[in-house]
Amino acid sequence: MNNNLNCRNLFNYLIDTFICKPKDLDNVKVDSNLSQNCNWTIEFLESKSKIFIKQIPHFKDLSVDNKIYKEWCIYDFLESANFLPHTSSLSPKIIHFDKKKSILIYKLTNDYIDLKNYYKHYKFSPQLIAEILGNTLAKLHFETIKSKECFTFMNKFAKERLHNHIPYSDYLINYLTPESLKKVPVQSWRFLGIFHKSEAIKNVVTELLIAPRHYCLTHNNLEFKNILISKEWKENKLITETKNSTQNCLKIINWEACSWGDPANDLGRIVTDYFIFWIDSMLIDFTINIEQSIRLATIPFEVIGSSITALMQAYVKTFPKILEDDSDFLRRVIQFAGLGLIYQLLEEFKFNPDVALEHQNLYFYMALQLLCKPQKFVSI
Repeated sequence: MNNNLNCRNLFNYLIDTFICKPKDLDNVKVDSNLSQNCNWTIEFLESKSKIFIKQIPHFKDLSVDNKIYKEWCIYDFLESANFLPHTSSLSPKIIHFDKKKSILIYKLTNDYIDLKNYYKHYKFSPQLIAEILGNTLAKLHFETIKSKECFTFMNKFAKERLHNHIPYSDYLINYLTPESLKKVPVQSWRFLGIFHKSEAIKNVVTELLIAPRHYCLTHNNLEFKNILISKEWKENKLITETKNSTQNCLKIINWEACSWGDPANDLGRIVTDYFIFWIDSMLIDFTINIEQSIRLATIPFEVIGSSITALMQAYVKTFPKILEDDSDFLRRVIQFAGLGLIYQLLEEFKFNPDVALEHQNLYFYMALQLLCKPQKFVSI
């Protein structure tokens, strides 16, 4: 029996599990992303709601790393965690979990859009969004840093490797061997060779990876696509501020990599995506040098830089004690942003090697600046 969802059996599964009635599926919009997990978004046009469906295909070894089960566990914990009102308000509403088939479904209203698409379709200018991001993340970290219940819950997953999610550490810290190279795309070998020859950048990355600081609940994968913002964010922000409500104009999804981890990594990953958004506005070609690509960017760095500054200022304003506990916090945020660019490039080598080959020189140049010269970008 095939337990994997596909375009032919998806609707039947939703009906058989009583998530939807047949008539509910008459007027829907379906979007799929089948890269790593099997992911679908179904938008119900009449009820103005949407559901997100995630599954790990059953040809994978679920006993090794069932990320969807781990994600369900954190959602289930937060749903009943009334002692974490802010953090709980950030998670979506879970409506179905099928452990046997490794399927997770959650629901949101239609007015939420992921931040990547928001910035693409709306004018990239409001620094207020960056401030909301910084404020929201700081509250999450501050609220959980003092929660014994949250620490106890996260710590019980230690044996399942949820406590320390560090992708690609084997390739970035250890010396490359023929056996380790067999596990990565051939197209990435040249980049990894250049990386290992750069002692300055490798030393910084090693410092970040071998001595993580475990402070609080961290998401560990705060890409723009995992941050949902209400299209009515201005109104929702006003309601939240005036009524001191737990209502939130942001939702955070895809928590499968969460841990009791380093808040600088979370904030740094958001900074990474601001840089990626800027890089994506450049003209990148083998015939154009890096300086020309930067000059030809359709989004000036000043726009990106002001958002990054607003993000970090809002975070520190909301959680000033972090600078007392970690005097190097801002420097490490920028360095984690550089590490995020390296992660992004390695992901591209894995899923889109032709694009990665085009990006590798520019990504490595920017990662080098962030990792080895972070003081240039810390402007608080």
